[in-house]
Order: sequence, then structure tokens, then C-alpha cells
Amino acid sequence: MSEFKSFVKTLQDGVSPEDVKWEYSVPDIPKSHLTNQAGLIKCVSIVSSNHRQQIVLRFAAAPSNRVIRNDVLDRFILLSLGDFKLQWPALIAGETSRPATGRENGDWITRMLVSGLTINGVTYNFFGHSNSQLKSRSCFLYAASKEEIFVKVEAMGDFSKLKSVGKKAKRIGLLFSSADVALDLPPDRCQDIDDVATKQYIFTDGCGLISTQLANHLAQKRSIVFRNRRYIPSVYQIRYRGYKGVLTLDPTLHGQIQVQFRASMRKFKDSPDYSLAVVDYSKVPYSNVFREW
Repeated sequence: MSEFKSFVKTLQDGVSPEDVKWEYSVPDIPKSHLTNQAGLIKCVSIVSSNHRQQIVLRFAAAPSNRVIRNDVLDRFILLSLGDFKLQWPALIAGETSRPATGRENGDWITRMLVSGLTINGVTYNFFGHSNSQLKSRSCFLYAASKEEIFVKVEAMGDFSKLKSVGKKAKRIGLLFSSADVALDLPPDRCQDIDDVATKQYIFTDGCGLISTQLANHLAQKRSIVFRNRRYIPSVYQIRYRGYKGVLTLDPTLHGQIQVQFRASMRKFKDSPDYSLAVVDYSKVPYSNVFREW
């Protein structure tokens, strides 16, 4: 695995505001079946600053999310634009480059995402991003046509009632959220329940319930320990089908139903993926003795 992680290839030296094509040949790229076995994904970083202008390919450990879990890793590219600020080259020798405008930066990124990125004859088109990736300016590309990607995304859940582009992107982003898939949870083990609410306030907003049995099972799956002792967290932050939020421990929950989801946790319907993913969980806090306040 180490030799794959050390692989770095400069795809393009220099990034111009007038770029219109992103097609590259990398004859020495590691074999896909080997990188798949190693759990690695292609990462392309587009860097444009005063000091450096280049597009670089490397491999890194694949992030854990519900989309990548069910597919072949070599079909993905993790694209990063975190250090991207276009520069216009100096017109006269001795002068410094000038930064491009915000609109010019946006136009360049749009052109690239619409055109796709091609490596060794395989074109990778825009696939999706998690909500946190918007802040870090990264996204996933996928080796398929735009039409195939559209069908694939629509099969992940029922987004038909989401008319706002921003809201739809945010809901799809839940599937790309980094989370460790703990287990598959059949729908017949789950139940939808109402929120505790008044006209002015939802007291249980995003807060469902989980049985002690399932909470213990999750703790074992995730190997949750504190000071070499296993414990059951009282709260799990989860992603499941179209639900997001937290599940709090309910010792009274027994029998067939292991999880109860609040109405406020449901963001979209009919996802065919039954994997229960754990984003985070409650941990034992550290305290300080004799701390001055």
C-alpha cells in the first residue's frame, strides 16, 4: 500500500483561466485491481496560487460513506479545489501575475465540472459531494456518462418533491457524508413516530430512539472502548436511508422494533440502501481537578 500512497503524478504544469480541456495520459498509473484491494482512491488536486500552478494526481485512503461502500473504488476521483485561486499571467516581464475575479474562478470550475476530467481515455464526470465538502471545496467524480450518473443518483432515493436545487444537493449530500457503516438494518426493525412539539417549537427535532440491544450491537461493531473497557454510548449520530440526526438510548424499547425515527429526521424517502452508518457517538468527557475558573 505504501508504494501506491507515494505515487504522485503532475498532470498539468500551469493552470490558465482559459483552460477548456482536462485530458491526461498516465501510462505508469498503478493497476486498478491493486488499488481497489488496498482501499485507495484517486485524488486530483487543482492548485492555483501565486507560488504554484499545477494539477496533481495521487492516491489516498478512500473515505467511508454509503455511496462509495457499494461501488468499485477505481471508478471514483476525489477532486480538491481547496487551494484554487486563478492567476492571470503577467503581460510584461518582471511584473507579477494578477488574481482572477470571483466570476472567472467560478466560470473555470463550472467548465471543468461540465467537461469532466479524462485519464487514460476514461472520463470522470461530477457525481456529488457531502455538505462538509462544500466548505472544503471538494467533490466526487465518477467514471460514467452524465446520463448514467443522473440515473444512479435518482436511484438513491426519492428526491422528486425537492424543487430547490440547493435543498436537493444538500439531501443528496447526506449519502456522501463521512460515516462508518456499522450494519444493515431491515426496515421492519424501524418505526416512524411523531415529534414532541408545540406550534412554536419542536422539542425532539432530529432526535430518535434506539434500543439497548441495538446500541450494544453498534458499540461492539465499532469497538467502542474507554480506558480498555467497553461501554454503550447514550447517543449515536447516524445516517440511515433518508434519515439524519441522533438516536438516544431508550431502555424501554424491546422486541421487533429496535429504532424509532422522528418525523423531523426524515429528509427524503425510499432509499434502497439499508446500511446504518455511525457518524459519531457520545464519549466519556475528561475533567480537570483543581482547575481555576
